[in-house]
Amino acid sequence: MTRRSCAIYAVGIICSSLLVVGIGLVVGQVFRTLMHNRLKKEIVLVEGSRVFESWKRPPPPVYMEFFFFNMTNVDAFLAGAKPQVTQVGPYTYREYRYKDNVSMVENDTKVSAYNIKSFIFLRDKSVGDPTEDLITTVNIPAWAVMNKLKGSFWKASAASVWMNTIPGAGLCTTRSVHELLWGYEDPLLARLAGVSSDVDKVFGLMANKNGTNNGEFVYHTGKTNYMDYGKVVTWMGQSQLTFWTTNQSNIINGSDGSAFHPLIEKNERIHIFTPDLCRTIYMEYEKDVEVRGIPAYRFTPPRSVLASKEENPDNEGYCITPKECWELVFSKSAHVAKVPL
Repeated sequence: MTRRSCAIYAVGIICSSLLVVGIGLVVGQVFRTLMHNRLKKEIVLVEGSRVFESWKRPPPPVYMEFFFFNMTNVDAFLAGAKPQVTQVGPYTYREYRYKDNVSMVENDTKVSAYNIKSFIFLRDKSVGDPTEDLITTVNIPAWAVMNKLKGSFWKASAASVWMNTIPGAGLCTTRSVHELLWGYEDPLLARLAGVSSDVDKVFGLMANKNGTNNGEFVYHTGKTNYMDYGKVVTWMGQSQLTFWTTNQSNIINGSDGSAFHPLIEKNERIHIFTPDLCRTIYMEYEKDVEVRGIPAYRFTPPRSVLASKEENPDNEGYCITPKECWELVFSKSAHVAKVPL
């Protein structure tokens, strides 16, 4: 074989290889496009779709861990010293979620539902028995009353004297973990409930949140636009909140965290509306992970979500007063009757 023949032969092999690679790339891109188009059509929240049942009853387990700060210097604290605390926890609960009263509306472009949550205690994942372990902490109902009267010295003084006549209505209390979470009859609230029907005599950080719903949601099904899949349209009949001081802070944006549109990209900012926080938060890409052998992206809330208004001006609307605007701390007082939480 001559040198010329070898050159022609080599060029032929290279061209053939490039052609095969080119065809492979084209076929791969076409296949990817076809798969993406199919996903966009099939990932829709309608009866009979592949995702509808898992959306109504999410199969992955969800765990809620609670930690408490046990105060060890109550007398000194009440005399003006800084509280000394030790962290106790976790007390772990399996959280079960499902959607109830699911109804399709507006020609299957939207779906309404109630989100039900229930909690089951897991002893093997907890440090102790919540019905037996006692925590000494601030008495939130008492502090709530004093907080409402903080603008008037005389009213606050009179309330303090009155509260001292009620057993168990002091500024600190000792309760079981179960009581602090799921509720107990507070003596101060019981006294107030006797004169006002608007006052609930039972207080608990998670009171009325076990086996209950937090209002009606209406979601986009993704039928019209796959990017809207799972996004909240309204909550309790409202498309915007009224708790905060700016329109931007009151926006209901994103999903409820149980579903996200398909084909998420790393550069996206994912929004989640959560009634437990009374606001919308967002998450950004953190890193690539693997879940049961499947490649995935991990998204987490960045620092800016809870940053001060100086660092993130968008957070100014969550500052109810200048004194309730802390860095990396979020105040829910606007949503819980001005209780300092």
